[in-house]
Amino acid sequence: MNKQPDADKLAAELAAARTLIESHANIQQLLDLAADEADRRAIEIETSRRLAWRVAGAFGAMGLAALLVAGGAVATAMRPAAAPEVLVVNRADGSTQRLTTLVDFQMNPEESTIRRNVSTFVSAREGYSYEQADTHYYTTAAFLSPQLQAQWGRMWDASNPDSPPRRLKKERRIRVTVGAITLLRNGLGTVIGARAGFTKTELLNDVEDGAPTSWIANISFHWVSQPTTERDRRINDLGMEITDYTADRDIGTGRLPPAKPIREAEQRTASPMALVSPTNPQRGTP
Repeated sequence: MNKQPDADKLAAELAAARTLIESHANIQQLLDLAADEADRRAIEIETSRRLAWRVAGAFGAMGLAALLVAGGAVATAMRPAAAPEVLVVNRADGSTQRLTTLVDFQMNPEESTIRRNVSTFVSAREGYSYEQADTHYYTTAAFLSPQLQAQWGRMWDASNPDSPPRRLKKERRIRVTVGAITLLRNGLGTVIGARAGFTKTELLNDVEDGAPTSWIANISFHWVSQPTTERDRRINDLGMEITDYTADRDIGTGRLPPAKPIREAEQRTASPMALVSPTNPQRGTP
């Protein structure tokens, strides 16, 4: 029942629209202008949005650059200043050179320990005095491998006529001065040995008997478990074990004075040593 009024209403609206179009000849032009205006506004909005993002990005980049510059300035301010160098001027020719300081000779703890051990060992191994004979013996043995300890024990055995106590007795001493120590490394940079220069001076009744002689000691070693006895721990605290040792005369030095022959009567009157060498030396108990 309602379809007829709706149809009439639609027909009336169409007639009105047709009348409007016929009364305005430029209606299509107006529609085109309206569409162009809409497109223009849409383009302006999109352009403004892109410009806003670009401006925001530029400010963000500037902020990041400012943070980086500030961080660099703080890092530079916190960096310690380089130590000043002292230059020494040669008054003769006006040349300058840097003054050498103790810092140039500093070394890492490992090298310091090795050099200390090498110096201690060579001094004990090559030196001698009757009063410190036990110290020489046990200090040397604390660094030796079991094989070298056995050789060292045979060398100091009381029955050996060439043992230091029987050959040098109380009257003679050997004073050792250790010089330069060079560390020897393998292909990986690990220290596996050392070469030490030293001089020996023999004294008879505290008077030098002959000129000092120069020697070169070559030492090979590795590290083992720490010594188990308190005596060895005080000497060789980190467990440095010497596996090979040789001492040769330095080329170009004089001959070592021959040792004084020991007469049979002197052997009978020589003061006995309280030192007892091991028959089967073990590591840490020479």
